[in-house]
Amino acid sequence: MIPKPATSAPPYRLECTRCGAQYDPDPFRLTCAHSHAPALLRVNYAVRQIRVQDQLPGIFRYLDWLPMQQGLSISGRPVTYASQGLAHHLGLQKLFISFNGYWPEKGAFLYSCSFKELEAIAVLAQFQHTPSQTLVVSSAGNTGRAFATVGSQTTQPVCIVSPQSSLSAYWSHRPFRPNISLVAVCNNADYTDAIRVGQVIGSTSGFFPEGGVYNVARRAGMGLTVIDAALEIGQLPQHYFQAVGSGTGGIAAWEASRLLQADGRFGSHPMRLHLAQNHPFTPLVQAWQQQRPEISPISDQEAKGQIQQVMAPVLTNRTPAYSLTGGVYDALRATGGQTYGISNDEVRQAGQLFAQLEGIDISPAAAVATAALCRAVDQGTVRAQDSILLNITSGGIQRLRQDYQLVHLQPHTSVDGAQPRGDLTRSLRALLQVSIPA
Repeated sequence: MIPKPATSAPPYRLECTRCGAQYDPDPFRLTCAHSHAPALLRVNYAVRQIRVQDQLPGIFRYLDWLPMQQGLSISGRPVTYASQGLAHHLGLQKLFISFNGYWPEKGAFLYSCSFKELEAIAVLAQFQHTPSQTLVVSSAGNTGRAFATVGSQTTQPVCIVSPQSSLSAYWSHRPFRPNISLVAVCNNADYTDAIRVGQVIGSTSGFFPEGGVYNVARRAGMGLTVIDAALEIGQLPQHYFQAVGSGTGGIAAWEASRLLQADGRFGSHPMRLHLAQNHPFTPLVQAWQQQRPEISPISDQEAKGQIQQVMAPVLTNRTPAYSLTGGVYDALRATGGQTYGISNDEVRQAGQLFAQLEGIDISPAAAVATAALCRAVDQGTVRAQDSILLNITSGGIQRLRQDYQLVHLQPHTSVDGAQPRGDLTRSLRALLQVSIPA
């Protein structure tokens, strides 16, 4: 454990983005206690100008801006570097890449090959003093794999809930420890079904939900891609490109940019968000391009039909964090942001282009972001001299396979995600007694 220096005042406070109510540090507080429309809590840190603590491992070098009292002895972190190949190809003078994955030659050692590992490290550090309860995480692949990988380096029990179609995503370079369990949601389930099952499990005695977008540590961990980049570049980038599903990563990037603006050393300009999704499942893209503050509902059948067509299923959250106060809509509005719907053909081409020009494989989701950057250049949305950060949210899986024999996590039990909530609750109660370790 890595402690923060002792002070008389708390290292941070939580503030409601809607009513301004403030709260002392509490890892279990996800929402405001007052009755109003849904809103995120935001962290106000006691330290306004971040101090990089190079003696601490991984993301905890940025402990000043992480909502926790102690860090963990885990070394993974994002890596920022100036692009050469892709930058030259696109005619960009200041293209920087935040690489989140496995690339030893660049010093990148996120073994789950996803920036969701930053979130997992932060959340598990936040909850490190609650080993008697099981943390519940719903995932379509990357998040669950990250929590399983990082959780295996701790004693915290973690229950991951995933669609059966995503089970192939649960692998690691090392064996998983017994404190990690996996529940498969079957019957044509998708990410939204896994979230619903996870909510039922998380409300059961002995379990607690990770909290999704409402968890401030989750957003703080993901926002470190922007903080690391600004410290490496010396300024806040003008443009930020990322592929999104729930939109949590985009919110995290916006919140990190606000911290850097308030720091005063990295520029006062807003960092413009460029968020992309994989066509035809693009609820965030459509809502923003039509300037609607809410997502238009579609039927389960239509949503699942669209989801089955995409190359990047990790981007297919049917209930994104768009409309709530402090969410994606507010982030895009505050930064003059833009959204992109990227076709599968564009995904394939961008993935191949990145591998050829930068020398490392990337995931389809990261290729979505790369394709969005290519389109922005073609459309003149960004200029050659602009400072740009491209978040490669997942990469190096093929590179990892060269160095390690991967081990797969097998589900401990399965549940029908299509059954009514009452039946689902009864089924899970029976399963939880025998299948998931407390």
